[in-house]
Amino acid sequence: MKKNNRFIISIFFALLIFCNILIKQKDKDILETFQGENISSKKYVYPLGNIVGIKADTDGTLVIGFEEDDIEYIGGLKIGDNIISIEGEKINNSKDITNILNKLCSDEVEIVFERKDEVKKCKIKTKEENDRYKLGLWVRDKISGIGTLTCYNPITNEFYAIGHGICDMDTDKLLSIKEGNIYNASNIDIYKNNEKNVGQIKAIIDYNNSVGKFSINSNNGIKGNFYNYNYNFNLPLIEIGKKNDVKTGSAYILFQSKEGNVESYEIKIEKILKEENNMLIKVVDDKLIDYTGGIVKGMSGAPIIQNNKLIGSLTYVFKHNPKKGYGIFIDEMLKL
Repeated sequence: MKKNNRFIISIFFALLIFCNILIKQKDKDILETFQGENISSKKYVYPLGNIVGIKADTDGTLVIGFEEDDIEYIGGLKIGDNIISIEGEKINNSKDITNILNKLCSDEVEIVFERKDEVKKCKIKTKEENDRYKLGLWVRDKISGIGTLTCYNPITNEFYAIGHGICDMDTDKLLSIKEGNIYNASNIDIYKNNEKNVGQIKAIIDYNNSVGKFSINSNNGIKGNFYNYNYNFNLPLIEIGKKNDVKTGSAYILFQSKEGNVESYEIKIEKILKEENNMLIKVVDDKLIDYTGGIVKGMSGAPIIQNNKLIGSLTYVFKHNPKKGYGIFIDEMLKL
């Protein structure tokens, strides 16, 4: 009897060990799948579609115009240049320029600036008016607007949004961002497209409570981090589709409704432009057409879903045909 008991106990412990191995293996498989490290290399993110307010400080100040065409007060600067420093002192905003110039009280200063990722320098004359020194140019150091969140990676706590770069409205130059923040939007109102203007989103933005920050701004969108890991992830994790997974035909976009809920709307992928890393899409959902009139400013970043995979996000709208636009492939966007 004792031998039988020992045998039963031995089997029991063997089963416990075996079950423990199975549990650990299962946990390991889940983790590897979640982190995209398993054999199939699948990756998962939370799809979003939430409208957010965006506000950012530029890294330096962007030249957007000149007071006059006098070359003495312009030097080698061009519209679109980003001023980094004056006489060796770092420039963070337009106030820094004023403070440094009036501390130096010099008729000429050396400016270091960035143009197309190349750092250059030049000397330009200053202007003195009413015992105050200034430059003969106009600069911008802040931007604000509305965009749409694309997805969130819970492993890295990184969000991706808007599907294209944040550019200056006057120069169309990609902005170098020092620090940006995103904010929740409410009271959504859509100004629909008309013959003269592309429609746009209007909303009340809660600028007192930032929900995330970012500093990466590229031609493929922005990337940042949420302050709260429990942001409104109302939809389940979804597999990331690769460029080769994208097919012409039916697909869906996710976008926040007037009531604040993220809903799906049908679109049609009309053409795949692999060399340009985007796709030509058309809005075919009557509900979305009734809501927005098609694609409007601020919808950039809306996730595109096909065959239960996140394959891209909206980027641009056709000015004279708001039901059509472009979407960027998600695997290009996630390279940020």
